[in-house]
Amino acid sequence: MTTPPPSAESDLTARVARALEPSYQIEGELGRGGAGIVYRAFDTRLKRSVALKILPPDLAFRSDIRERFLREAETAASLNHPNIVSIFSVDEKDGLAWFVMALVEGESLGDRVRKHGALPISDARRVLKEVADALAYAHSRGIVHRDIKPDNILIEAQSGRAMVTDFGIARAMTDGDSRLTATGTAIGTPAYMSPEQCAGDRALDGRSDLYSLGAVAYYTLAGQPPFDGPSTPVIMMKQVTERAAPLGRFRADIPRDLDTIVMRLLEKDPDNRFRDGAELVEALAGAPLQPLRASPGN
Repeated sequence: MTTPPPSAESDLTARVARALEPSYQIEGELGRGGAGIVYRAFDTRLKRSVALKILPPDLAFRSDIRERFLREAETAASLNHPNIVSIFSVDEKDGLAWFVMALVEGESLGDRVRKHGALPISDARRVLKEVADALAYAHSRGIVHRDIKPDNILIEAQSGRAMVTDFGIARAMTDGDSRLTATGTAIGTPAYMSPEQCAGDRALDGRSDLYSLGAVAYYTLAGQPPFDGPSTPVIMMKQVTERAAPLGRFRADIPRDLDTIVMRLLEKDPDNRFRDGAELVEALAGAPLQPLRASPGN
């Protein structure tokens, strides 16, 4: 992502600080991407540090995107699960829109793999189970994440707990005619998008998130996503048409059941994945896998 000039950077930070005072004091930037800019802030009333996500100003000026951002954040705020980052409040002012969420002291799953390589089997299995449990909870309430990826899974430093963040933000910026950012970049992360999402299917259900989780699991075990390529269209085409290389090609210690579970998640046909996150959790706990649905003509 292109870094804005220092003057633009300081102007934006000052604008955010003015909009949030006196309730919050900006302490610094934690990160940024297509879905927003995250600041560390101090809640002056409750005397605690929080994370504050701002919708990018180049998107916030669009009333349709801003309204969906606020609506989706409000919906996500209803989620109460130990493996989902809690949202405390949602608001807008002076052309900015934001939500305040719990501050997770730690790093993203993506950062951990980039720094240290593939996870040990036990850690990968635990992260997969915790995220699957979070998705099962959200899906049972009709909420599909749509952008499960390593950078949206935070690892709490003290406990090692995996926590999912950014529920609903991808949907807020892809409904209606707003499928692209102002710079023409596709919303979403191609390396972790399901085939149906790559094909433009708007009627996504929880099984799309499960495919993305399979791609994340593959990344944590192999140190690389199942598909890569020189451009977004190439990667998206591979998601639709190609099968991932066996995990055993990257590490010999992959347990057979875990290998089977990850490859089941990466099935192109949603009917051949797990029905939901709850079934995935059961499989990770040792429940036998049901045979794949027979393909037409077989």
